[in-house]
Amino acid sequence: MPKLQYIIPLILLVVSLTQLTIGIIIFMRNKSNRINIVFFLLMITLSIWSALMGSAYFSSNLSYFLTLLLTRLLTVPAFFFPSIFLYFTLVFPENTYKNKASFFVLHGAFILFFLSFLFSDSYIRSSAIEAGGINFKFGIIYLIFGAYLVVTMVQGCYILLNKFFILKGHRKHQIILFTIGALISITVGMIFAFILPAFNIYLNFLAPTGTLFCIGFLAYAIIKTRFMDIRIVITRLMAYLILTTIYLMLGTFFVYVYTQFLVFGLNIPTLMLLITLLFLGCISFHPLRLQLQTTPDKFLFRKKYLYEETIKELSEKCGSIVEFEELVGLFSKKIEIATKTKKVKIYLID
Repeated sequence: MPKLQYIIPLILLVVSLTQLTIGIIIFMRNKSNRINIVFFLLMITLSIWSALMGSAYFSSNLSYFLTLLLTRLLTVPAFFFPSIFLYFTLVFPENTYKNKASFFVLHGAFILFFLSFLFSDSYIRSSAIEAGGINFKFGIIYLIFGAYLVVTMVQGCYILLNKFFILKGHRKHQIILFTIGALISITVGMIFAFILPAFNIYLNFLAPTGTLFCIGFLAYAIIKTRFMDIRIVITRLMAYLILTTIYLMLGTFFVYVYTQFLVFGLNIPTLMLLITLLFLGCISFHPLRLQLQTTPDKFLFRKKYLYEETIKELSEKCGSIVEFEELVGLFSKKIEIATKTKKVKIYLID
């Protein structure tokens, strides 16, 4: 499986980076918000899970003991995921849940119990990389963990469904989308991580990718309701991805042209080229990033973008226009364009 040895880890690396990036950006938007913090922890566990699974595939031809070690370690984030997911369902989306010591004691005890058997044959006895997944033989502790995982996840979905009948407005819409995403992710994860391996069908690497459904639906809920300001997440992700692509393409192009005409080595021309490219990249990075971040606004969030541009323009004009009638006329015209109305009346209160 030479090709799969590199393709599968690459897929899992992309999934891991996607999970971690979204978690970091949302956390940075509001470091004190409990929902943001728990969401960040959720993304960290998923990211580590994906990365360790990719490492297990990549190292499969190096050593059996290394593969077995990584196979056991990649389940460690899964020990924490059910508890974090359940806690997230308790605080999402109203953030009014009061912490209970019993919750942390109970789930902490389960996590410590599973960790104590991590390197035991009662958990995972052996593992081997097959064409499409990891073939591992598990013991009674793994079955107990599977039951704990299912019960905890079902409990979380039950909490979300209960909130659906209580909450109203945009919060109910958030619950619907997040529940759909969670159910799809849980179903995909159970199929590829537990059910298919029981029938000797190993496509385990698809289990982490199933979590993207949950993230995707939650992101859509954020977009529709502005929860945790996903607009910033989307624009920044797009900007950095496009910038990375541009710099990689330009770097490859310059290296190719350079090697066709000059000797590529550690010499003065090479250093001058690298310094020049680094300088040009640094001075163009910030303005190019700002330009790329505003581009998605014009299409994905056009109404909000138009309102912000209108407010910005009116603020600038207020400092330069002194005639009262001209200023009122400008306000009327811009508000008509922004709100798409035929006529606007402005009342000024002293």
